[in-house]
Amino acid sequence: MADPDLSLIVAVKDGRDNVLPLLAALKARDTSTEIILACAGPPPADLPSDVSAISLPADTLTPSLWSEGIERARGSRVALTTAQFVPDLNWLTRLQFADLDRWVGVGGAIDNDPKASALNWAIFFLRYSAFAPPLVAGETDEIAADNAVYDRAAILEHRDLLAEGFWEPSFHRLFRSAGRKLALDPDLVLVHHGTVTAEAFARQRYEHGGAYGIERAARGGMARNLVLLLSSPLVPPLLLARIISRIARKPAYRGKLITAFPWLVRFTLAWGRGEAGGYASTLGARRRGAIENETRRHA
Repeated sequence: MADPDLSLIVAVKDGRDNVLPLLAALKARDTSTEIILACAGPPPADLPSDVSAISLPADTLTPSLWSEGIERARGSRVALTTAQFVPDLNWLTRLQFADLDRWVGVGGAIDNDPKASALNWAIFFLRYSAFAPPLVAGETDEIAADNAVYDRAAILEHRDLLAEGFWEPSFHRLFRSAGRKLALDPDLVLVHHGTVTAEAFARQRYEHGGAYGIERAARGGMARNLVLLLSSPLVPPLLLARIISRIARKPAYRGKLITAFPWLVRFTLAWGRGEAGGYASTLGARRRGAIENETRRHA
């Protein structure tokens, strides 16, 4: 059997209820696309025979689910998303025809289910407000991996980094330093259908904030670590200000911001605590001379 052109990797950490609708929406795809479910915990039951599934420990973070899928993919281009989204065949077609000769990665817009709860609007604003429509097509510094397609060979040039998970900002930084460019396609649209609980999302924000703090601390020495730690109480209000600024420029979303605001406060505080913990743990390890397995994500 010939290798597929496109490997679609779906990280299944939350949103398991969306998996079967997601697969049903893409049922009419042809053999040029393979689907790989990278699952934190056991895969959903009753999967179609043409869908591959990987099972990893239940506490595996989404970037590590993606990296495992990328390693196992057979396509020359890899598209990434999560079970928080339900796509359609038009989305798949745009992934297949994205110009990866010109761009190393192409990302799209992310909208939210208009019937979403205040909790899910907060999750959307926190995670995806930078990529909410309308977007301008063309070159960009960042795309959301949750709705993106990449040249797989370019990712695999950094396998040691991939072993830490596909944390897209680190890869994007390496791509830019090598003169490779990213692009936005406003017509590549996914709609967020969040099913994660508040507790699970707060925990995820804490964990991702900690990973970010460790990565950022690794870029400098002890003095910089200390400055970052002391300034970390500013992180939650700065995150909130950034989100409000983005939504203020997009009138369609302004009304949802008020009801989502209490959840946004909770989740930005969770991130801030995690980020501060990352700085503190790195600073403590440096003081003890005990830094081991230092991350390459700052490279």
